[in-house]
Amino acid sequence: MAEIRLNIDDKFIEELKKETGIEKASQLTAEALTFYKWAINEAKNKRVLITTDDQGGDLKKVVMPTLEMAKYKK
Repeated sequence: MAEIRLNIDDKFIEELKKETGIEKASQLTAEALTFYKWAINEAKNKRVLITTDDQGGDLKKVVMPTLEMAKYKK
């Protein structure tokens, strides 16, 4: 298992923990990386990530340079 050390603002981490109900920074990090891995797989499969409001309107494309780069990686 890999050990990862991050320098992230404490206030930012505490805010995310509060918003998600996650108590441990390690669990928060694991879930964030799991979500990111899913997004990368979607991009590699030439899928477009979008968000909508709860009624399916107000579409917005999720744009991240690394997701765009993942489209071209094998």
